[in-house]
Amino acid sequence: MNDSTRSPGTLFVVGLGPGSPGLLTPDAASALDAADVVVGYQGYLDLIAPRLAGKEVIGRGLGQEVERARAALELAERGRTVALVSSGDAGVYGMGGVACELAARRETDVEIVVVPGVTAACSAAARLGAPLAHDWACLSLSDLLTPWDVIARRAEAVARADFALVVYNPGSRTRTWQLAALAEILLRHRDPRTPVGLVENAYRPGERVEVVRLSDLATAKVSMFTTVIIGSSRTFLSRGRMVTPRIYEAKSAETRPTPDLPGSSATEEVSGLERSPGEWRHSPGDAIMAESLAIIERELGPSPGDPAERAVVRRMIHASADFDYADRARFARGAIASAVAAFRAGAPVVADVEMLRAGIRSDLAGPLGVATVCGLSAIDGDAPALSSGLTRSAAGMRRAAELVGDGAVVAIGNAPTALMEALRMVEERGWRPACIVGIPVGFVGVEEAKGRLMGQDRVPFVTSLGRKGGTAVTAAAVNALLELAGGSR
Repeated sequence: MNDSTRSPGTLFVVGLGPGSPGLLTPDAASALDAADVVVGYQGYLDLIAPRLAGKEVIGRGLGQEVERARAALELAERGRTVALVSSGDAGVYGMGGVACELAARRETDVEIVVVPGVTAACSAAARLGAPLAHDWACLSLSDLLTPWDVIARRAEAVARADFALVVYNPGSRTRTWQLAALAEILLRHRDPRTPVGLVENAYRPGERVEVVRLSDLATAKVSMFTTVIIGSSRTFLSRGRMVTPRIYEAKSAETRPTPDLPGSSATEEVSGLERSPGEWRHSPGDAIMAESLAIIERELGPSPGDPAERAVVRRMIHASADFDYADRARFARGAIASAVAAFRAGAPVVADVEMLRAGIRSDLAGPLGVATVCGLSAIDGDAPALSSGLTRSAAGMRRAAELVGDGAVVAIGNAPTALMEALRMVEERGWRPACIVGIPVGFVGVEEAKGRLMGQDRVPFVTSLGRKGGTAVTAAAVNALLELAGGSR
């Protein structure tokens, strides 16, 4: 049979994944086994050499994508079963697009089967942590097939939209300036401290994983085998892992339940939220809250890196418009976990003053069964307590501790004397709150009280350095802990 009468064969365009045998999909392996000819870049063919025994192998150099696709199509048109291999996923900056586009131009009858693989973006992200956990975009810096002005416009759009960004083909021996140009575009819109992951040869010999700042990207060492992942404004670094959080603080406004108030019903407007069956409509106040938190997130930078600490600090900044708390907040090891566990068990909040007690949100505390107790109300009319020589706040803290016992979350935002009394009871009487949120404000005794709190290791704590603090900031911190306690369990 001559070539003109032979039925066309099949062309498998196979994504090999990053190169590790364990990440080659079963379908990709089956396609390679079925092929009698395998075409591809020689470096990728070397990665699967054990699978190619007994097959015709056609290797080509780097950059000869069209030549490889044409050779594979011509063989398939002669009735051969051909595998055209591509690293990662063949349809993502791979041979899938080249082969399908060329086949359309040739009007071929060859059956083309694109077999997906693990993308370079996904394999690099896995090595870095979870930098692509939220919305992200992908961009190739190769201007061999796409004009640079098009690439630059797309990079500007990505930067403005605040996507995390995966960069393919960041550089080569002949393309040396494009990465610096991209960094310049991004730095117009993003903090210089934004984490950037560089992964070269993921899951194969010669692997290199590095995290740098966006300010250092222009001079980073990259090659055609490097995948670059640039964080969004929300991406942070924790224990060496890049994380782009899925949990937006502003989302709480979308799911906040209506407080239980006497006489309210499912169709009544309550505290700015109107509920209808299966639907929430949000007040202008909720929109302002969401936008405020989004602004804080954009301006906060990568610190603090721990997601739970970040949630608390974000609320503290929202209550005060003071970004100093990002650097001055202090969390004892396990403090947030201890407070969250206490709230989930229904432990109360002990507040030093009525204003702080009033600032604890009932819509967060109520569903958890968390009551709020003020130490001052515990001593009203109590002559012995008031004649003890203590300030009213300190006396109230002593009596509240006696009433609630161990396991409460103590919140002190006004009086350093109340914090000093709480610590005295911890040290001398063995009182064990689950956590002390001690952020009093003032000029006399404040720094000493906070220093004493940070100097002890009996009770976990949340506090801040210096004189700043107050009831609003402390209530905001407690509300953030309640919000964490009421989240996914």
